[in-house]
Amino acid sequence: MGSTPMALNSINTNTSALVDLSNLMKTQTQLADTQNTISTGKKINTAKDNGAVWSIAQTM
Repeated sequence: MGSTPMALNSINTNTSALVDLSNLMKTQTQLADTQNTISTGKKINTAKDNGAVWSIAQTM
């Protein structure tokens, strides 16, 4: 047989699929944050949302 053998350790990477997966994960995270805001009815849920307003709300 005159054909060259294929390397058994080669891996084909679908870069488009990896980019799409990364974008999907970011979208899912943003959706979860939005759902949390809607379900609690709060504009500020954590200090990460707005540190100054959160701090004032905690002391009141």
